[in-house]
Amino acid sequence: MTVLLTELKKLFSNKIFLLIISSVFVLNAYLVFRTANSAEETPEDYKRIYSEIDGLSDEEKLKWFNGLTNDFSGQHQYNWKLIYELQEECYNVVNYKEYLESIKSQASSMINVSIFAKPDTFNYRSIVKTPPAYENVQDVKPVFDVSKGIISATDNSFTDIFCGFIVLFATLLIMISDREQGMAGFLFSMKRGRSYLVYMKLIALMTVTFSIILLIYTENLIITSHIYGLGDLFRPIQSVNGFIGCNLKINVIEYLLLYLFFKFIAFGVIGAILTLIAINTKNVVSFYGISAVIFIAEGIAYVKIHPLSIYSIFRYINLVSFTKINEIFCNYKNINFWEYPVPLIPTSVGAVIIIFLVSVIISAYLYAKKRNLEFKKVSFKSKIKSKGKIHSLYYYTFYKSLIMQKGLIVIVIFIAVNAFVNQNFYKKYDFVDVYYRYYAELLEGEITQETIDFCDSETQRFNDIQDKIDELSAEDPVANSYELNELNRELFPRVGFEPLKERIETIKNTDNAEIFYDTGYKRIFGINGYDDDMKYALLSILMCIFLISPMISNDNKYKMMYIINSTTSGNKSYIHRNIVVSVIYAIISAMIWMIPYTLTVSQYYDLKGLNASIKSIIDFADFPINITVLQYMLILYFLRTLALIICSLIILWISSKCRNITTSILINSAVFALNIIIYLLGAKIMVNVGFNALLSINIILNDISFIHFLPFIILLIIFISNKIKIKNSL
Repeated sequence: MTVLLTELKKLFSNKIFLLIISSVFVLNAYLVFRTANSAEETPEDYKRIYSEIDGLSDEEKLKWFNGLTNDFSGQHQYNWKLIYELQEECYNVVNYKEYLESIKSQASSMINVSIFAKPDTFNYRSIVKTPPAYENVQDVKPVFDVSKGIISATDNSFTDIFCGFIVLFATLLIMISDREQGMAGFLFSMKRGRSYLVYMKLIALMTVTFSIILLIYTENLIITSHIYGLGDLFRPIQSVNGFIGCNLKINVIEYLLLYLFFKFIAFGVIGAILTLIAINTKNVVSFYGISAVIFIAEGIAYVKIHPLSIYSIFRYINLVSFTKINEIFCNYKNINFWEYPVPLIPTSVGAVIIIFLVSVIISAYLYAKKRNLEFKKVSFKSKIKSKGKIHSLYYYTFYKSLIMQKGLIVIVIFIAVNAFVNQNFYKKYDFVDVYYRYYAELLEGEITQETIDFCDSETQRFNDIQDKIDELSAEDPVANSYELNELNRELFPRVGFEPLKERIETIKNTDNAEIFYDTGYKRIFGINGYDDDMKYALLSILMCIFLISPMISNDNKYKMMYIINSTTSGNKSYIHRNIVVSVIYAIISAMIWMIPYTLTVSQYYDLKGLNASIKSIIDFADFPINITVLQYMLILYFLRTLALIICSLIILWISSKCRNITTSILINSAVFALNIIIYLLGAKIMVNVGFNALLSINIILNDISFIHFLPFIILLIIFISNKIKIKNSL
């Protein structure tokens, strides 16, 4: 027990850990509020509807919804989309018995269909197995009540990310900090320094995991209860929207307890696997690299494997799937285990427990058998033919970073990841853009009188078609339906012609303006959103974090600064070399980002008009200087590279303030990467938070704001305060 308390004390005495936990709880609460209030259906819309139907029976509520959907007078002020959503939910609750009967009847009907009637197939076996699974809920009576609070509290991807980040940080502090502080050799020599110690570390990790899960999801429930309400917690779980197909005979509060327990076990498995990786890796970079490969592979399997595939076992018995508790319990599912149906819920529960126990046992065994890392065998054998060549200081700096600290592996991994992302680049189909591209390529080049004449004639043609449609509609739309359909088909290209016409009218008097297909440029310049910027920025900044974070923090760990300061080159040259190497890494990261990305976009959008004025793109019609598209792109890429250099220098500065690699990587990840991850999870407001705007540059160029410079102001205040503190201490 003393060892356990010591591990917990070590963890919670770490100021960075406490700061991360505090930040996570504040940011999570903000995102829950932000997500609720930025949705199309606001909390006020929900409250207005529920206040109207309060006190009615479920049948009366359904009748009320039906009356609204059949009323086209527009006299009420309710959100139409929400009305239809709640009407469907209420209908499912009222007709729950019919739903159960439909499962049986559909199963009987499908068995008689030829494609499902083969007894040796997964489909047949699954159909036969499904109706009996609902026998225990035949007497359940769902109740229509507020569901949004429960769903919002339990179905947040960013909350899962926060929990995973804390589990990662706790694992590093508990499992690797002893090695980083040089304590591993001493602990191995103690009476309980092997199996007992690792078990206590795992219990400490599980204690922290359970506490975080309990507190953060309780926070979610409190917030969503205030925003939406939770309804009657003792109603059947089938009453909650999306859970009509659940075959468990439990109420809402029992499901919430089950949810918390399963969520704890799921993150416990993640913690146990991270522990296993930590025990079998020699340094933090290797730990992150192996962990990243495993979780990326799990994520790809979860996304890419079809639910009915014979390999679906790898989709559901998956670290990502384990954290999606609502998806597991909301409906009865069978996993296709090589043509045999296996129930998802018991399989997931069993798999989580087995993986957890196996990981813990293997971790304890390997930790007990592990060789003392602090006292490796020293060999006095000399290489007969070694020449002892002396290299430059920069050579040794790169050698330390790329070879000793595994930086070369980091570069190779991120080149591969970038290649994979570019390989999976997609162009969303947009019928408006299809016609827009047709007209842009038809009128490509300088704007001449011929171009304007074509626009006028095309406009007149569309107007004539519209007049004909109006005339036929006024006469007899039913009798003229065929002709109306043909005319509407001819009129349809106008959706792409009108934006191009507006563009021509706007830029026709601009010097060096040309018409070309510019949708690809709009994507590169962030006009159509910043998802691309943030996705590639995340990969680039993570590459810089893993390359630069160990550079000085690793030397701090072994107190190398005393030796470095005593050499002829001294601390100044040491810092200068690390700065140069960091700048080179930032430039490499920028090239890995921007060159392949530009080539990929050009394959999908055919980038032309590079020598035309940037004002040729209507979104830049008011740009203060008249430069070419190519010049603007080069300026953007130069500023983005400069931004990565600035961020890399900040990463290096943070590394110099940390005593080990673990702390350095985690702090830099929290400062630079976490905000981008939250943005990519759907919290679009995060685009202006932290260094996101600086890494994108498009955000600043398109809409500059004071908030974009806030991180630099904070860093400047920290820098000045440190200088004052050092000056006062002298």
